[in-house]
Amino acid sequence: MMPFIDRGWRAGIKLGAGVLLFAALLVGACSGDGAEQAEQSEQAEDAAEQAQSEPIDASQEAEQSAAESQMSQEEAAEEPAASEASDEQQAAPSDAQEEPAEEPAADPDRDTLIAGERFASSIGAEESEKQFRFEASAGSWLRIEVDGKGGMDPIATLLGPDGVEIAVNDDQSNTNRDSLIIAQVATDGLQYIRVEPYAAANIGDFVIQVQVWNVGPDNDDAVIRVGDSVDGRLNLPDDVDVFDFEVEAGEQVFVLIDGDTGVDVYGQVFQPDGNLLQIDDDGGHGLDSEMYFRAGSTGTWRVEVWPAANKDGVRQLIGSYRLYVRSGLPTSAVTEAVASDLAGAALTFLQALRDEDTATLLALAGPEALTTWGWDDTGDIDRDLAKLTTIDLGGEILQSVAFGDVINSARGRVYFQFDETDWMRFELIQLAGHWLVDDWAHSVGPPS
Repeated sequence: MMPFIDRGWRAGIKLGAGVLLFAALLVGACSGDGAEQAEQSEQAEDAAEQAQSEPIDASQEAEQSAAESQMSQEEAAEEPAASEASDEQQAAPSDAQEEPAEEPAADPDRDTLIAGERFASSIGAEESEKQFRFEASAGSWLRIEVDGKGGMDPIATLLGPDGVEIAVNDDQSNTNRDSLIIAQVATDGLQYIRVEPYAAANIGDFVIQVQVWNVGPDNDDAVIRVGDSVDGRLNLPDDVDVFDFEVEAGEQVFVLIDGDTGVDVYGQVFQPDGNLLQIDDDGGHGLDSEMYFRAGSTGTWRVEVWPAANKDGVRQLIGSYRLYVRSGLPTSAVTEAVASDLAGAALTFLQALRDEDTATLLALAGPEALTTWGWDDTGDIDRDLAKLTTIDLGGEILQSVAFGDVINSARGRVYFQFDETDWMRFELIQLAGHWLVDDWAHSVGPPS
């Protein structure tokens, strides 16, 4: 039975105030604006004082016990979180491995791009587009990203030496308005990229980067045993990896496809007779895939791993992942203290959504959210508020139910119930001792 938290929310309010203080510090560090940082800090302190003035029913002894439980949780989570980060770094190919972002180069008189370089530019009120060029060899795979800053919403188009369009992209995903093109060049010579705003109101600054991918042979397919895990990589938008495993009739099997941050995986399970049994896109944490089934027959079962498609049907969010195949149903029970912490962070994020509090949303957003939504600063969130506010954020919260992650103790999930059939789901990740929101969506309710 998963812990339920009543609608008094006292523990959540206290945790929310603490996270707001963390939010102010984080956003201030990102903005570099001293006056804004001071204002945010003052607002957060006011929120903390107001939260502390709320009546607390729990005794000091109970609070100390919860705090000790949280410290234990944080210490236990540090090792898996660090291990996962290390795994992600090792799994990424050397030519696509992310480094800490440096300040982009900028030169208003230059239109030639250098492979791997981040280049800052802008489109002004009297401009309709910007065009760039770079050299590439026939057969090369290119990754072209245009990161709009603030309200800038770019559309990127790749053109060959003859000016013929090779590929075009408006949005990276359903939630990220930045542009991402992954395409293969057919002809040697100068290639061209055209960047234009989605609408006249979406002009402004952007950063463009072109990377050349050296894609080796795809040998991720493997035969594995139930109980094992294996690393794989979706190298290209049309890549499909296949894994076989033996299962006895009646055996319960749990399959998790855990993508790196920003990688959107899609899973399919096939029975020994070749018939499709189950599919899943985002049933796991954030963009991960999670499937459970009881084997109806003994034999060789198969899992296929695909990159999920964005709203245009283009499979862009590719990269590394880890596949787990385990026997038995997973357990994800959490203690009352952890459930309160999860609910408090999710409640603070929900309130920020309702209040359109962009600073708090940015500070409470986990790495999956920052990547998939394309949030670099509060201006990016302002650009997306119209979309966010179309989400039905529900009314009074009747109850919540909290789960831990079946593989990583530094992840959790919270469901808020608004009425009999209206629930909202929050996926959270613990970083530096704080719970941050990686993803959120409406759901039919928590699993039984």
